[in-house]
This record gives sequence, structure tokens and C-alpha cells, in this order.
Amino acid sequence: MKTKKTALSNGWTLVAHETFSVYVSIDNPNKFCLHDWDDDQTLTLTTEEDSFEVLKNRYDSAFKVNLSNRTFTLLLEPDED
Repeated sequence: MKTKKTALSNGWTLVAHETFSVYVSIDNPNKFCLHDWDDDQTLTLTTEEDSFEVLKNRYDSAFKVNLSNRTFTLLLEPDED
């Protein structure tokens, strides 16, 4: 899976498939929305200094969190047809 890293606020890093887009809230610079390769909303999360919170996620979302290096990895990828 080809991935890209995106720096989030509070020292967190997002790793996701290269086709994902990340948007930052206008009202809250610690709130992020991820859209997949079909431009469907996949996940909404906020970051804080020592934690993160998933506010909304798609039913098939899968992710892994590494607290020691503050990395949030989204494990979804497009189906290969």
C-alpha cells in the first residue's frame, strides 16, 4: 500500500493511503476530516497534546495508533479491480 504522511496538530502524524485527502476545520485547527479515494467522508478526529478523539468514522474504517510516536495510521485502501 502506497501511503503518505501528514503532520497534524499537537505533534500527531497521520499515515493513510496516498489517495486520501485531509481537511482542517476552519473553526478548530485541531479537528480533521479525512475523505477517501471516492471523496466519501471516512473519519473525523481531533488531536490534543496527549490524546486524540475519533468523532465519526465510517463502518469499515480500520486504524492503528502508536502512542509512543503519536502516529495514527488509517488502514483502509482502495479495492484493486
